[in-house]
Amino acid sequence: MAPETFGEPVQEETVRAKNFFARLGGVFSSPREAFTEIGRAPRLVIPIIALILISAFGGWYLAQKIDTQTAARTALDQAVRQGRITVEQMDRQLAMTSVTAGPVIAVAGSITALILCLVIAGYGKLFSMGAGAENSFKNLLAVSVYAMLAVSVVSTVLAIIILQLKGGEGRIEIADAGSIVASNLGSWIESAFGADALPKFILNLAKAVDIFNIWIIALLSIGYSAVSKKLKTSAAAVWLCGAYVICYMINAAIRSVFGA
Repeated sequence: MAPETFGEPVQEETVRAKNFFARLGGVFSSPREAFTEIGRAPRLVIPIIALILISAFGGWYLAQKIDTQTAARTALDQAVRQGRITVEQMDRQLAMTSVTAGPVIAVAGSITALILCLVIAGYGKLFSMGAGAENSFKNLLAVSVYAMLAVSVVSTVLAIIILQLKGGEGRIEIADAGSIVASNLGSWIESAFGADALPKFILNLAKAVDIFNIWIIALLSIGYSAVSKKLKTSAAAVWLCGAYVICYMINAAIRSVFGA
């Protein structure tokens, strides 16, 4: 009787799902093992809440540093010149912008992060079907949320540290908000040779070579293969990289047309 009663709790311990923090830590230290464990019990509520909170906080903090007033004034001045609004209406809208910018950016960041995870997981399900792999959308969504959350934590913390080190009351332009952390090739080229060193389209394409985006693709490739049957990591990486390249080429073309 003693060996049986001693062995039962040990068996239960081996199959017990890890908590949220252990899973998130595992995504950093040993992603394949973490995603395999997540696939056995894909609990989504806490990681989704965590992703929403980190995205909202990052957006709110960034809004405190962005010079939203200048951008809003430029747009509203044009509306005044075109006769669409009066000067008094412009002043009221500027006052409202200073109050609502933070919450709006925070909410937009949270919604965008969640929608992006849903879209990526949906695409993962589609290419899994095309590759003959077997998995569930819930598992793919859990992988997507944890991958996005892990990278968001690091990128948000780095952005906050950089902005704090700059100190003072200096404000950053909206156009520079995406390059606070110089994590892509385009930003490095701009820093070294100037914004006019390459044609806009090529420079925007260079921004696709981003450390954080590459990290997300790597985590997704590992995670999708870990929670799927008959899906290799290399196959998932090819499908994900292909979609990323196509999307970024379209984005680069649009930005080049509008001079962004």
